[in-house]
Amino acid sequence: MLSEKQKDRAATAVIRVGGILVILVVVAIVVNIGLEALPLFEGASSGPLDRLGSAGEAVLAGSDPRREVVWVLTRSGRIEFPADPARTAIELTAGAAVIAADLEIDGRLAVLDDAGRITVGSLRFRDEWADGQRTTSVRWRPSAEPLELGRDRRWQGVTATGSDEGAVAAVAWDADGQLASAAWDGDSASWARLQPPVLGGQVTSAAISQDLVTAALVNADGCLRVVRLPELDELEVDGLTAPIARARFLIGGGTLVVADRDGGVAILLEVPRVTVTNRSAQPLGLGGRTLAVGESVTVWDDEVSQRFAARPGVEIATAAPIWRAVRTAPGAGSAPTVIAPGHRRRDFLIGSQDGSVSLYYSTSGRRLLAERWSDAPVAALALDLKGDGAVAVAGGELLRRSIANPHPEVSLRTLFLPVHYEGHASAKWVWQTTGGSDAFEPKLSLWPLIFGTLKATLYALLFSVPLALMAAVWVSQLAPARLQTIIKPTLELMAAVPSVVVGFLAALWLAPRLEAALLASIVGAAALPLSVVVALAIWRIAPAGLRRRIPIGGELVVVAISAVGVVTAAVLLTGPVESALFGGDFQRFLFTEWGVRYDQRNSLVVGIALGFAVIPVIFTIAEDACSAVPQSLISASRALGATRWQTAVRLVVPAASPGLFAAVMLGLGRAVGETMIVLMAAGNTPLLDLSMFNGMRTMSAAIAVEIPEAPVGLTLFRVLFLTGILLFAFTLLVTTAADVVGSYLRKRYARF
Repeated sequence: MLSEKQKDRAATAVIRVGGILVILVVVAIVVNIGLEALPLFEGASSGPLDRLGSAGEAVLAGSDPRREVVWVLTRSGRIEFPADPARTAIELTAGAAVIAADLEIDGRLAVLDDAGRITVGSLRFRDEWADGQRTTSVRWRPSAEPLELGRDRRWQGVTATGSDEGAVAAVAWDADGQLASAAWDGDSASWARLQPPVLGGQVTSAAISQDLVTAALVNADGCLRVVRLPELDELEVDGLTAPIARARFLIGGGTLVVADRDGGVAILLEVPRVTVTNRSAQPLGLGGRTLAVGESVTVWDDEVSQRFAARPGVEIATAAPIWRAVRTAPGAGSAPTVIAPGHRRRDFLIGSQDGSVSLYYSTSGRRLLAERWSDAPVAALALDLKGDGAVAVAGGELLRRSIANPHPEVSLRTLFLPVHYEGHASAKWVWQTTGGSDAFEPKLSLWPLIFGTLKATLYALLFSVPLALMAAVWVSQLAPARLQTIIKPTLELMAAVPSVVVGFLAALWLAPRLEAALLASIVGAAALPLSVVVALAIWRIAPAGLRRRIPIGGELVVVAISAVGVVTAAVLLTGPVESALFGGDFQRFLFTEWGVRYDQRNSLVVGIALGFAVIPVIFTIAEDACSAVPQSLISASRALGATRWQTAVRLVVPAASPGLFAAVMLGLGRAVGETMIVLMAAGNTPLLDLSMFNGMRTMSAAIAVEIPEAPVGLTLFRVLFLTGILLFAFTLLVTTAADVVGSYLRKRYARF
């Protein structure tokens, strides 16, 4: 038999080992999550440089999606394969010499020959199998009939691109810098010549956006002009000072990359604008200025059109956008010779006169790689389809290098600071992981998720903390024993209700009813404090004899009757008030007059539902803390003449304050980590707005929604793991703060 001392030692050892194991498990979980998120910040890297042989006077180079077939376009107008001499070359220009050529984002080639002819098409790669062996065949697929420009001008450069619908736009320029432009209509299978714009200076470089909407032209003076197709109206360009050497659109057409003659790099975005006209009978406040009656102004469309779309007397028309330099990137080192855009992302390469090649990502403005490939200028450069390699021609040599760049869109800046994205008028925090086109750019700012978590927690605590703490003090100190035995178990049983059930009821039962009676709900909630004041006044004026005959707890009947009466009166007055003050529709009034949009699943619904889940946690701990105050102290206070209320407020609450604070902190932690309630009742929209009438997306809800569809190992997958670390860190911070403040309160009120 073990002695008592041995039993104590054994129990101590078991408890110690159990505690250490718990700590180790938590640390292991955090380390595992951290290891999944760590590759986000490793940056880009490259492999060894492969020299594939002589490329002669190649003007373009590229490879197939598997990076197995490397090709070059020679001056003789042939597609050749220096790394595979046995492969048959492809003739493009029928013997004419190539003057200039261009390789676009979608792999489309534009070739201008000395016969004054533009050939537009793409290389198609196809797998073929023979005797169990796979080979890749290459064939030329024209995008349009050759465009005959004529031999009467000394043509110098060309660019062209096309759409999936078969349309093609082409621009060529001659040695005098004069333009010739045309558009191919896939339906009619014919070219239509466009009237070129009148521009100062000779054109030396040009680019067309992938959506065939915009063209960028650079003249000999280094001036950048941007025109709208097909009208060729010139658009305003803002923020550039240095003379430009090269310009290139990235995927989607909303981003323009320019490199100046000294190697500096700038990223321009198309900023939307609208013209607002005040047709109402009174002045209109618009972004810090007042718009007089009949006055019009053109402003950036920073949600202006959404705000005033339904406002009577306000006309909104789309205005010409402006191309604005929103960020700069570290320079390429020397004068640029070629810009090669990425095919799937907004990354791009810049080749320079000194033979260096630099890799950039436009959204973050970072230079990810900068390496010297050759001592000769880079004549041709292309980024592989998946962005995992590049091909270049420098000094007549064909070069290839692999690139590992899995997470270019992620940096501390893009995760936590506002970023100016395409289609936005200013820098913003945006969380948007999916889109409707191949050109969509994931926006992975974590601040909307952090804000949504804090917002949901705030509204939940605003609803739950007052009710739970007051109920705890009342039940432990003021309620009759008979009510204590009913109320406390009932509230504790609320914690057993599954959160998914609470979220389901909030989304499908509470939210529609709250929307249907919004003004009545607000008025009723505001009238509740008034009902308590009315009940207090009734209780005060009641005869003392009557009050003494009412048992303890009977005052609740007075409060309940008063609450029902006041709230009923307020609700009955809601209809006339809504008709008189808000035009019969309170929600429309909120939107048209204050710009506040009411969403059915909003913060108000979340606050009520999440508060319902948090109340049992706070109440149970707070009630236990109040009940733990020594009865001798309470009896002494009553013996000195203090009322039960005075004893509860001035003695019990201070003495129990460490427990009350711990209850609130645990409720806060419960609200922060909640998933199903906010997922079902909050609308799951990542907004940055404190309004109670719209929803939010929390960190936990984002993880629950996104992780099933996030490809393992890719950027979104790892960002969600980083979100999990932030959620853990926030919980740890709350727990630490609760322990520190609780220790301080225990020391301060130790005299009790």
